[in-house]
Amino acid sequence: MTPTRVFVVASTPMARAGLRAMLGAVEGTDVRVSGASGSPAGSLPGTPLSASEVVLLADEELLDETALALAEDGAQGLVLLSEDGRAASRLRALPLKGWGVLPPDAPPEELGAAVAAAAQGLVVLPKAAAEEVLGESTVVEELSEPLTAREGEVLALLARGLSNKMIARELHISEHTVKFHISSLYAKLRVSNRAEAVSQGARHGLISL
Repeated sequence: MTPTRVFVVASTPMARAGLRAMLGAVEGTDVRVSGASGSPAGSLPGTPLSASEVVLLADEELLDETALALAEDGAQGLVLLSEDGRAASRLRALPLKGWGVLPPDAPPEELGAAVAAAAQGLVVLPKAAAEEVLGESTVVEELSEPLTAREGEVLALLARGLSNKMIARELHISEHTVKFHISSLYAKLRVSNRAEAVSQGARHGLISL
C-alpha cells in the first residue's frame, strides 16, 4: 500500500517538529510526512506540498495562502487544526478531495485518522461542527441488519485507511476473511466502496472520525 504523503504547514519550528513527531508516532495508518514549512508561499509544481495527498495546516490565518498553493483539480485533501468550528464552511468552498477540522490538541491517533480519511475523500469534523454543517434534522435510515462485532472492527480499520492485508494482520485473520467481512458490511450499509462505507458508518454512529 502506497503511504499517504502529508505536508505540514505551521508557523513555528516547534509546532512543525511536534506535528511531524505526532504523525510519525501513529500506528496502524500508513502516513508519511513528505515535508514541512512555515508558509505555503512560493510552493511550485513538483514541490513536496503540491505533490502531497494531504496538507496538515496548523494556522488558520494561513488558510487562504495555502488554498492558492493546492492543486486546482481538487486532488488534494486538507486537515485544519482550529478551535473554530465555523472554519468548516470555509473548507467546504475549496476544491478539495477531502477535508477535516480538528482541535489543536487532537491526539496522534485522531490526527493520523483524519489525514487518512481526507486522502480518501472523506470529511472529518467534531460532533458539534458536524451538526452545524449538516443540520441536526438529517435523517439516517436504519440498517436492515446490524453489523456483527467483527464487521464493526473491520469498518473501524477501513476508516483508519488500512489495506486488506494490514487489516488481516491487525485482526489475525486471512485476507480472504477480510474480503468476506467487507462484502457483508457493504451490503448492510448499502454502499459500493470504502469511502462510502466509512461515511455511512459515521452517519450511523458505528465509528467516529
